[in-house]
Amino acid sequence: MSNVVYIGGQKGGTTKTTTSHLMGLGAILRKQPAAYVLTDPNRRVKSEGRPYGVLDGRDPNKLAQILTASQSNLNGWLIVDGGGNRPAFDQAMAEQAHLTILPFRASEEDLEAVALDMQAMPNALALPSAWSTNKHAQQAAQRYVDALSQAFPGRVLASKLWFVNSAADLLGASLESPSTAVRNAARHAFDVLASAFGEHAELPEEVVSAAAD
Repeated sequence: MSNVVYIGGQKGGTTKTTTSHLMGLGAILRKQPAAYVLTDPNRRVKSEGRPYGVLDGRDPNKLAQILTASQSNLNGWLIVDGGGNRPAFDQAMAEQAHLTILPFRASEEDLEAVALDMQAMPNALALPSAWSTNKHAQQAAQRYVDALSQAFPGRVLASKLWFVNSAADLLGASLESPSTAVRNAARHAFDVLASAFGEHAELPEEVVSAAAD
């Protein structure tokens, strides 16, 4: 069975797509098989040069087939990129995935949006993303993490994904040779994912039932 991870959240611009690609690349760099699943109908599939699989889940029937097939795979990571502004889709995917992660940036708007998403998806975890590497900016931004942690104890990941200038390379038409900064960020993103998965992952009810039959 593949580890199904959903990267979601209703607000656009929170780095869901970048985070998903980083985690897929990081898995490969850690020598674990991985595939990225695109679900946003407004984006196009970009698989050229990527060492991890890229699957087209924009059509609901194809996405269902991908998720069903993941139950029979023996290993690996299936990272589903949710896109934005689809709260009903977010909730449906959160029920299907073993782990749901909600990236958020250091802003009041992101904080409000991720708080609403965490209320709607009780098992989802918030991930500080594109966080500044400047220490003074980090101190100012910490209040967002503190506020969210107070509202949702145990559901905000302590490890942050730092802002990387060259991370935009991940979203280009082709990914032939990622920079050292991107590779380091990818390894860190996957390590955060693997740690969170080990501590918080849950099997959806239908998967548990199937395993028991």
